[in-house]
Amino acid sequence: MSADIVSDYCKQVRELGFRIEELISESLGLEKDHVKNVLGEQGQHMAVNFYPPCPEPELTFGLPGHTDPNALTILLQDLAVAGLQVLKAGKWVAVNPHPDAFVINIGDQLQALSNGRYKSVWHRAITNTDRARMSVASFLCPHDTALITLA
Repeated sequence: MSADIVSDYCKQVRELGFRIEELISESLGLEKDHVKNVLGEQGQHMAVNFYPPCPEPELTFGLPGHTDPNALTILLQDLAVAGLQVLKAGKWVAVNPHPDAFVINIGDQLQALSNGRYKSVWHRAITNTDRARMSVASFLCPHDTALITLA
């Protein structure tokens, strides 16, 4: 994969994240650039996760249950192998991959900024007995000097 493809992907995902932040701002009754302005010049981090086959998946997790501490996570799932689960009503529920779709996770910073109207979702990644899986997560993070206050 060329550096140009990765660079273009990062730029496009960043713009998608900014558009989602605009929609969140508007849904909170705020100016469309409010969230983006509060978060400042956001950092963007990417994690490419590889989960090899695991003969005893019940003994391990790819990633244990957690919320994301950042503002917004945009996840590209492996289309061939599911592995993402979210905690819903006290039970872990599979998030099946869909072609041409991202999973959008609200992070802890947006939960705080929205005064809890948007929730940071508990999620985890599980392994698969016979098939490897990959995912690509892009994280939008508040600038170090951002002051997160209630909307």
